[in-house]
Amino acid sequence: MILTNNTEVDFNKFLEERDYVGARTLLDAEQVDNLTDVDKSLWMAYLSSRLGNYDNAKDVYLELLSSSSEDVPKSTNLFLAIAYLYLGQYNEAEQIASSNDHEDSNELKTRILLQVAVKTRNETKIAEYRQLLSETSKEDKLASSAIDFSIRHRYEDCIETYKSILTSDADNLTLYVYSAMALFKMGLHEESLQALSVYTQTNPGSTNATNLQACCMYHLRNNEAALEVLDAQCTMNENDLVRHNSVVFKNGEGALQILPGLVGQIPEARTNLAVYYLKTGELDLAAELINEMDADSPHSHLVLGISHAELAKSKRDLTALTKAKENFRIVGQAEENTLMGRQAMAQFYFMSRQFEDAIVYLESIEEYVEEEEEQDTYHINLGISLAATGKYEEGLSHLLSVSNNTYKSEPEYNLWLIKCYIMNNNADEAWECYLQTEDERISSEILQLIGNDCYKLGGDLFLFSARAFHELLKMDSYQDYTDGLLGSSVGVLKNNLISGETETDSLVEVVNMLEEQSQQKCHDVASSIQKYIDGKCYLEY
Repeated sequence: MILTNNTEVDFNKFLEERDYVGARTLLDAEQVDNLTDVDKSLWMAYLSSRLGNYDNAKDVYLELLSSSSEDVPKSTNLFLAIAYLYLGQYNEAEQIASSNDHEDSNELKTRILLQVAVKTRNETKIAEYRQLLSETSKEDKLASSAIDFSIRHRYEDCIETYKSILTSDADNLTLYVYSAMALFKMGLHEESLQALSVYTQTNPGSTNATNLQACCMYHLRNNEAALEVLDAQCTMNENDLVRHNSVVFKNGEGALQILPGLVGQIPEARTNLAVYYLKTGELDLAAELINEMDADSPHSHLVLGISHAELAKSKRDLTALTKAKENFRIVGQAEENTLMGRQAMAQFYFMSRQFEDAIVYLESIEEYVEEEEEQDTYHINLGISLAATGKYEEGLSHLLSVSNNTYKSEPEYNLWLIKCYIMNNNADEAWECYLQTEDERISSEILQLIGNDCYKLGGDLFLFSARAFHELLKMDSYQDYTDGLLGSSVGVLKNNLISGETETDSLVEVVNMLEEQSQQKCHDVASSIQKYIDGKCYLEY
């Protein structure tokens, strides 16, 4: 206890109020009485852990264990194992925890080894260590519940466990934070905030609770609302998780200054840095990070799915495409009753070209798609899926709802838009899309689509087919293009004969296109059509 400006400051009071920054400040200033050097180090490591600085906690524990002091608790190596666990260094955590043979620490040892098994997805060891948990110990119940939370994703079961513990331990308000986290994972952000409020009424300075509150506001409102929560209650530079999330809430601002230093400390830092690189077009850097990722949660699988999908699209990488689909499938099956799960399954079926199934999932989430960027992606995926199943009118409606010009410049979007125009008998708009395309490679694909689809539909669309093959022949004297021009030209003539049209403009245009070609067959067909035109004009006269 110390006095500052005649105000009594109590180290224990800081701890009770979970003001870990205040408590550490006292330790740094050596203003806490009756502490040995070992006690001070243990407190410093504990406070570092509570503030999310596990790397610093690890260093303190290593220093204690290397000392010759007999005052160092025998369980210190387990505390070190916990620091390694949070740093994602699971082999080190397992080796150190396994080496502890102090009987009084057996329960903690089991829980640490269980968490290592969970993180490394070792189902055999998970079952082994879970059987060793006590059915009466509150800590063991929570450890078992952690498996339901992180692997089984049985969030409702977790909440029931927390409620059962609260019946005999009503003052354990931390359980409300755990409940809030489970509700957040279920997408119940309003309910999550309500559970948090029970805790924050008596613990307003909790960094973890504030961070979760900010995440809820991010989903319920926007990133500005989330930042307001952090700005009001957290010191950005004091907590790694807060610094990390501030980058997310700021749409990647400061990513290169903050995220690289958090890789290995905050599990999501690697994934969000990869996402940043993808957004800025630095695909090789993104791929390097992605290849080092070990997904251990639906969220990390989702990020991997998105990342591999971007790589598959930009690099035409079939291996990345396979990985993307697998990660989306894992998320969809693990989170089948959540919005994230449905979105993932929709993406899995879409990328697998199982469009009927994709439509089912996409239509089930339509009312929840609110942000403009998400709406554009939604309209593209649903529009293409509908068109792919022959529902061209509905597909066209969704594709025309896209507003982002970047998306509208994507080749796949344009090809499906053009197909919808053609199948809705609106070849003029399809041709206009071709005229606005500047990329010759994409132009070739568009022309082939127009040429083949308009030929199949016939009628008035034969003329657009002829135009398409004529343009293709300017790029490449491919025999199939010549055959396409000849066939569609004859189709224009046939359509004129059947319809009894008196206008000959389309026939004249076809003749001109044929006469530009070098092959004699084209000239022969042009001559025949010209004779028909001349005869028709004579009859009209």
